[in-house]
Amino acid sequence: MKHDAPIPASVYMITLNAAARLYHLLGQLQMFAEVIIVDCGSTDQTREIARGFPNVKFSHHDWSSFSEQKAHALSLCSCEWVLNLDADEELSGELIDEIRASIDADDCDALESSRIVYRWGRRSPYFTKDNWLIRFFRKSKGHYPPRRVHERISITGSIRRTSASIIHHQDMTLDDLVHKLNLYSQLKAMDKYEQGSKANFLILFFILPLTFIQYYVLKGFFLGGIDGLVGSVNIAFYSFMKYAKLWEMQNLKEAEAKYFSAASRGINH
Repeated sequence: MKHDAPIPASVYMITLNAAARLYHLLGQLQMFAEVIIVDCGSTDQTREIARGFPNVKFSHHDWSSFSEQKAHALSLCSCEWVLNLDADEELSGELIDEIRASIDADDCDALESSRIVYRWGRRSPYFTKDNWLIRFFRKSKGHYPPRRVHERISITGSIRRTSASIIHHQDMTLDDLVHKLNLYSQLKAMDKYEQGSKANFLILFFILPLTFIQYYVLKGFFLGGIDGLVGSVNIAFYSFMKYAKLWEMQNLKEAEAKYFSAASRGINH
């Protein structure tokens, strides 16, 4: 494949008020055959920025869940090779070369690449296994299992790991981050509740300190100084709230069941 030829792949992303970094990302993605953007109601300049690029196809789709929203965006891709990105990410030059080479070689169905985190322009000194992601794959080989949050593509086929990376710009304020973690913990608790998971005293008592130790010590967040400390506390709090909300759902359901059982026997509470 000539490097001046468009990459025969569809890039797809879901957006909501993504104007801050979108222009930079779409400028980089002009080398791809098409970019699919599925927006769920932005009130900033996301739409206007997207429509300024000739290879971008912008559409609105009411929010359902992360997995369903991405599955819808994936369904709109016309190329067999597809790449999923978030608006606050960008591709390293090495990964672009790897994508071209993979299409030419036709020797795998998906690439698993690392994601390097930058916070306020500084590279994070710690790394976790959660930052290995499958983002580039054959459309016919991938699907999204139903999840409200933390969606991951499921691949039926061969996966090759590459050292080339996606760059993630994590520039949220703490206020924004806490709001996001609160929302995500609610969605994750709902998924767990529907799957029949249970929360009990031991889980609630140990989950916060054990998660903090796991990230701050075992995963090396201590290398990040204060930023690593704050990050570890936030992750631990997220884990605690996820199970605390699951426990709340269990108790509300049990209380509701007791109420209706009593009502059916004619007992007025």
